[in-house]
Order: sequence, then structure tokens, then C-alpha cells
Amino acid sequence: MIFILLSLCTGCGPQQINAITTNTPLPTPTLKTATNTAIPPTVTPSQTPTLVKPSDTPTITPTPEPEGCREPSHNYERIAINNHQLNMRTYEMLEYATSLYGGEIDITGSAITQGSYSRAVEASFGTHAGGGAVDLSVMAPGTWTILEEDIEPLIRALRLAGFAAWYRDFDDLYLGSPVHIHAIAIGDLELSLAAREQLAGPHGYFWGYNGLPTNGGKPTRDPHGGPIVCNWMFERGYPNKTATPSP
Repeated sequence: MIFILLSLCTGCGPQQINAITTNTPLPTPTLKTATNTAIPPTVTPSQTPTLVKPSDTPTITPTPEPEGCREPSHNYERIAINNHQLNMRTYEMLEYATSLYGGEIDITGSAITQGSYSRAVEASFGTHAGGGAVDLSVMAPGTWTILEEDIEPLIRALRLAGFAAWYRDFDDLYLGSPVHIHAIAIGDLELSLAAREQLAGPHGYFWGYNGLPTNGGKPTRDPHGGPIVCNWMFERGYPNKTATPSP
């Protein structure tokens, strides 16, 4: 029997003969091939969270915290100012902004032109349908004179108090829309979906934009230099790359 197998495999080496004789399968050779496996980067723990953001927006970090930051209360009792509804949290934030601002625009009283919990102005995109939204006149009391020099100091005071706030010029929202400051209280638990989008959506405050939706175009840069971010905002989950973060 062995003689016949040898005759059939005269070119076989010793290992091949043994495999044929004993019916033992040949071992499969191990092939070493080069791979393109990427080496994962080393991740170092840090106290500063990394913000996933569009490539053309500034990095936002929680420190150093701007002087003047103060976390708002959690008082959602509703009140009426000039027949406009607000919650106490928003009103207290306006009071604090007043103390930082120190100008003549009465943002806790006569300057309030639109409040919260209202759909009275459809051009506001629904941002006033929940809590935390307020529009403020920037005109000298009893006149049509715009207090232009007060606008930037008041915007900064509102932002330190916890608002996303922007100046809206004539015709910004629709033909004939009035000048005013539009403000959204960050972290308000009763914000409308549209207001939350103005904070962290693709055209929102925390990305450095002006909060106004676009018709398929690029959002417009914040004309006031970008957000003021206090540490308490990070604790509430802001900034956030999603359009509808938890307040």
C-alpha cells in the first residue's frame, strides 16, 4: 500500500508522504500581513469638557468664569408686568441685570414689550410660547429715541444675568418690525422648543450665532461677540451640540 502511494507522489517530501499515508490534514500556515490599524489617541482626563462644534465656531470652556455670573433661582411663580406674563425666575434675572447695567432703560417695568407664555407675535417663531422669553424696548422713556450707547452695556448685563440676548434692528424679523432686545433665560425649565433652539440649535447662542433661523443658508454671527458662559450653565448641560438639550 505504501509503495503505491509513493508511486503516485514521487515528488512529495517526507511530510507530504506522511500526510497522505495517515490521512492527517496538513497544518494551515500562519500568514503575517501588515495592517493599517490606527493607534487610538491617548485621552487625558480634564476638568474642561470638550465641546463638539462646527469647525468655524470658537471653543467654549467653563473657566475662567466671567465676573458677575450668578445662578438664577428656581422660582416659577407667574407674575404680570405691563399685562405681559413672566415667571419670577425671569423677573429676578432682569432685576439682577438692572443692577449690573445701571442705565435708564427700565427692563423690569416699562421697557418690557413682550413677555412669556404667549403666541401673540407669530414673527417671534414661537420663542415666547413658553417661559423665560422677554422683549425689551431700547428707546428713551416716552420718546422714539434709540439709546444706542446703552445697547451693548445692557446686552452684556443681560448675558451675565443668564440670558441669551441680542439686539434686533428695524426690519430684522419682518418688514416694519421694531427695534428691541430679545432675551431668552438660559436653563428655564419652561422654555418653548423654539427658545431652546435659539440657545443650542444650529443658529443658536452657544454656537456664536444670532438666534435667527435661516432658509437653508448659513446662520448669522452674533453681533455682540459671542456667548457669556457661566459655570452654572455647564452644570445644566449647556452648551450642547444638540438642538433640543434638556433645560
